[in-house]
Amino acid sequence: MLILIPRLITKLKRIYKRNSQRISRFKVTSYVLSALSIFIITPFALPHQTYLTTVKLDTNNPFVLSEPDKTVNIPIGNSRYELERRGLAHDPEEIKLLIQEIAPEYGVDWRLVFAIGYLESGNFNSSLACRQNNFFGRKASSGVYASWPDVETAIRNQFEYLNTRYIARGMETPYEMNHVYAESDTWGAKVTGIMNSL
Repeated sequence: MLILIPRLITKLKRIYKRNSQRISRFKVTSYVLSALSIFIITPFALPHQTYLTTVKLDTNNPFVLSEPDKTVNIPIGNSRYELERRGLAHDPEEIKLLIQEIAPEYGVDWRLVFAIGYLESGNFNSSLACRQNNFFGRKASSGVYASWPDVETAIRNQFEYLNTRYIARGMETPYEMNHVYAESDTWGAKVTGIMNSL
């Protein structure tokens, strides 16, 4: 703080020299003294307080920390790795279990996803299903058949696709989806028949 005082005095002298006709020596002196008083008096004028903190241990009424019980839920199903390791990546029953496991996350009837996959991929065993994990007969925007890196990604994408493209637009049954999803007029009836058999 004391380093600033000589700088302030030097600056005030320069201002005075440039504007000496307009500023009286009395005003400059009063400004200097005011500035000095602020720097010198202020630190001594502030009250100094000391704070005491006391901590007492109450042995008659101790506070008990309690940790709530934690539970771990392990969903029943198989990971993609497990399916591939066992050679069941395209087994209809294993795919059904995976679809049932994923369905609650999307709020779509698992039977609808399974029935479309069953119909479009010949019980999940068509060459398109085995090579590209395309169980649902869907094409990419380029016009070629879509592909997914693994079974789970394909199934999750189908749930999202049905949710956004059909169900959100009021098409909830295979009959309502028929004219958009497939060229065949009997597609809706076939998917409904498979769903009813599950």
